[in-house]
Amino acid sequence: MEPALNNAPAKTGLASDRSRSTQGGLPLVLLLCFVIATALGLYALSFLRGVLVSERGRELAMNAAAVADTLDRVMFERFGDIQLFANDGILRDGTAPEKTARLLAYKQLYQYYSWLGVADENGQLAAATDALPAQGTQGLNPESFELVRKTGKVHFEDMQPSLASHRKMAIGFTAPIYGPKGEFRGVVATRVPFEHLQSVFEQEGRLRYGESAYDWLLLDQEGTVLSEKKRPSNLNGSPVKIDLPSQAQAVIDREHPGFVQETHRRRGNAVVTGYAWTRGYRNFHGFDWLVLFRLDRDQIYAPVDRLIWMVGGIGLLVILPLTGYGIWVSWELGREKNELVEARQKLEESVAELGRSNADLQQFAYVASHDLQEPLRMVSSYTQLLARRYKGKLDADADEFIAFAVDGANRMQRLIQDLLAYSRVNTGGRQFEPTAMETVLQAALDNLTNAVKESQAFITHDPLPAVMGDDKQLVQLFQNLLSNAVKFGGAQPPRIHISAKQADGEWLFSVRDHGIGIDPQYADRIFVIFQRLHTREEYPGTGIGLAICKKIVERHGGRMWVESELGKGATFYFTMRDEEPAPSTQTLNR
Repeated sequence: MEPALNNAPAKTGLASDRSRSTQGGLPLVLLLCFVIATALGLYALSFLRGVLVSERGRELAMNAAAVADTLDRVMFERFGDIQLFANDGILRDGTAPEKTARLLAYKQLYQYYSWLGVADENGQLAAATDALPAQGTQGLNPESFELVRKTGKVHFEDMQPSLASHRKMAIGFTAPIYGPKGEFRGVVATRVPFEHLQSVFEQEGRLRYGESAYDWLLLDQEGTVLSEKKRPSNLNGSPVKIDLPSQAQAVIDREHPGFVQETHRRRGNAVVTGYAWTRGYRNFHGFDWLVLFRLDRDQIYAPVDRLIWMVGGIGLLVILPLTGYGIWVSWELGREKNELVEARQKLEESVAELGRSNADLQQFAYVASHDLQEPLRMVSSYTQLLARRYKGKLDADADEFIAFAVDGANRMQRLIQDLLAYSRVNTGGRQFEPTAMETVLQAALDNLTNAVKESQAFITHDPLPAVMGDDKQLVQLFQNLLSNAVKFGGAQPPRIHISAKQADGEWLFSVRDHGIGIDPQYADRIFVIFQRLHTREEYPGTGIGLAICKKIVERHGGRMWVESELGKGATFYFTMRDEEPAPSTQTLNR
């Protein structure tokens, strides 16, 4: 028994050594786990920060692009305004009080302008919305006046301090005024203070980031600061030229919005900056401005920083069971976040495009149906009542003024109705279905029976196919094209021919006439809304018919263009998606 008893202390000592060894190794394991968890936590922190910076950077770039697009559209509208003002008969032929009254009416109606003025052919200011200091050409830019007088084109001045805007940064537009015989009568000029455009930045910033978190700048192509959210008071309005990494990156890739990380030029802290260039709108090439939206990087990091501190505190308490699970969750969250970011980017691009389109349509519908129609209807009713009650009872000037008011109200109602028709091409269209173009053409001709008979027009057509489309809109398409061909037919009875041929999986339609034709330099302009090549006295209409035609064709997935020479007629082409043809051999001779 003794040998057994002697072995017992040895076995007990071996077990004790193993226990001490285990007890001594456990803190090392725990320490190793803590070190690994800390390293992984730091890696997760860096990874999630990078994901947040990438996501917010793309958001900032999209915000900058949205603001740039809005600025382009607003400036395009002002570009259209100045052309409308230049064709105003009162501003061309009216007296100084009449011109001043008309300018004040435009200023109140459009609300973007701080000043409007009209100068005669010698550059002397004939009328303005308010008085100006006698500097330069009495408040007008002499260089702009001379340039407009020589070229006959609209001139616009990039943002600079303007006397007409009380030394505030403003954009200037100047357009020529011509008489009925094409003689130069002078210019009309406008000033748009940037503070009237600042709401575009503020609205986009508040929508995304709240009242004070974001920052923005607007630079010209030379890097001069045109405006910013918080301009230092010590600059006293003097221009400041800066050089930022975001500028350099934007110059390298002008076609696409993007973002960079950089240092704030005054505060010295790290920021994430999204950038986008203005690119013009349609035939208005724009001002080449750079829009920057910025957020402090610490604000972007804040959500993930709070998360890391919370997870770190919990991890100290339950490090062993949760370390592995936390790492796995971190990887999964990172992967899913990347997938979500990519999906969200594609969705936001689609939503942004749809939003711009819907915003345009909603703006048209709202202005036409709510802000314009009701007061205009009241003006029209009362001016017509004045015309009926007091015609012949006042002097001849009063009768003429009342007639002008009635005619202006009626023309504005027609413009509003045309705007509604244009905006409803997409919103009011019906579902596409197989449509026989023979039937569509016949319906259009039925609607134009009186016009065809009066003009003695001779209309023929080749066999026409069936296409996928909205038959009501296609009738309007043919009706507008045929009506234009009859209207601009010239001295001889109009001769019009409609044909169609199949090519590359689509149908190419053409409407050819032998009328007065179109100068090729205006081949694109005639499809722009309210763009006319003739006065109302020469040919009636508002200039929206071809714009509606093009929008109908584009809704049907096609293209539209014109080929013409002045005095040699015109041929309008448009394409439609293919459908099983159902042509007829009938020829219409009218």
